[in-house]
Amino acid sequence: MLPNRLRNLTSLEHLMWVMVYSACTAEELGHLTQLRILGVNLETDEEGRWDERMCKALMASLGKLHKIQSLSIVNYGPSADLEGSVESLSNLSYLYINDTKSLPTWISPASLVLLSYLHIGVVQVRREDIQVLGKLQALRYLTIYMSGGKQALGRFMVSPDAFPCVIKCEFYVFTTVPSMFPPGAMPRLEEFRFEIPLEDFSGGEFALDDLALGHLPSLQSVRLYLGKWNGSEDVVRKVEEKLRHEADVHPNHPKLSIRNE
Repeated sequence: MLPNRLRNLTSLEHLMWVMVYSACTAEELGHLTQLRILGVNLETDEEGRWDERMCKALMASLGKLHKIQSLSIVNYGPSADLEGSVESLSNLSYLYINDTKSLPTWISPASLVLLSYLHIGVVQVRREDIQVLGKLQALRYLTIYMSGGKQALGRFMVSPDAFPCVIKCEFYVFTTVPSMFPPGAMPRLEEFRFEIPLEDFSGGEFALDDLALGHLPSLQSVRLYLGKWNGSEDVVRKVEEKLRHEADVHPNHPKLSIRNE
């Protein structure tokens, strides 16, 4: 628990895993203007109640923390609404959010010019969210997943200049295929981890050619997660054979791992 009069610790630079359980507690953080590293746990109070005003107060506090370089928000309650006017995060290089209703609009290339690490769980990932993330010029490590359960995004493609610096990319709980990243996108990608529900390849809108890897020139490692499948084993075999072939003919011969969930 936070001590009383936390706001008086105005020289504090590092505060991790503090329990935030009310709007009042979240508001206190806005007075710690020297913070460079902040980690908060959004919690219910001692009686199990969730303060609906807490997230709004937290966003208002973040708007005052101009020196933040590392921010972690771990939510133990309902999916958080982390929307707000946050214009102070130009120094942020590390961002971890385990569960939010939607990609906050302040996660943008104009606001987060130094962001190099992003781990985020979103209830609903939209195609436009992937497009926005692809424009983060300093981003090197990306993990994004659906925190609200599986959902089909459908076919889409990022722009050829997307993800210019990403070297490790993980997409979970929604269908991702290499063809979504055309030649020119992800030129530095070394580690690629993605998930495929096999029903998308059995009469769905994806084909084996969507598993081509040759346009990712820096690739060193590929891990594929195959969703649960009650259909023909022939589909599993064809997907695995295609990806193994792609790894074999790729100039870097990336290490391949296929896991059946």
